[in-house]
Amino acid sequence: MARRRLVPRRRRIFIGAEGESERSFAKWLGRLCDEADLHVHLDVRVCGGGDSFAVARYALKQYRERYKTYGRFSAGLILLDADRIEEDRSHGRDPLTAIGGERLSLVYLKPKIEGLLFRLYPGYENRPVSAHDAERSLQQLWPEYVKPASANALGRRFKLDDLRRVSRHDADLRRLLAILGLFHNE
Repeated sequence: MARRRLVPRRRRIFIGAEGESERSFAKWLGRLCDEADLHVHLDVRVCGGGDSFAVARYALKQYRERYKTYGRFSAGLILLDADRIEEDRSHGRDPLTAIGGERLSLVYLKPKIEGLLFRLYPGYENRPVSAHDAERSLQQLWPEYVKPASANALGRRFKLDDLRRVSRHDADLRRLLAILGLFHNE
């Protein structure tokens, strides 16, 4: 009798995405994991936008429901734009308090998703861009950009090497890639 090849069990990782743009970004990350043969399943849930506290609270609810239905996760992440965090905290709406002691990590996209995409272009990885100017700056480099860009559009435009290059200057992105298994020390 022929032996069946054992397929490694996929690591389940929960990702709470602030909005549709972050969901597309997470889907693209999932495809990069598949291409790297990492045996990862990303359970991505859109958390409706709004302030970071509300997003984190909704992500926590989704995380607990998915855990209860499908079992444990190897990691839990919430993708948040960094541009509003200080204002949210000053109004007593810190997303860390929303998740309490739950095993969820906050990952800040700096200054927001369009700013991160802007920095994925070679030579722009360490160039500061304000949240206010991020979308306009991105459109100068990518005139066809329309929010939210699909995972397919991101995959046609950028590569894993672009993420790794930017991660040398962005601790949150580096941590995200490390959790997924996409980060390599160079």
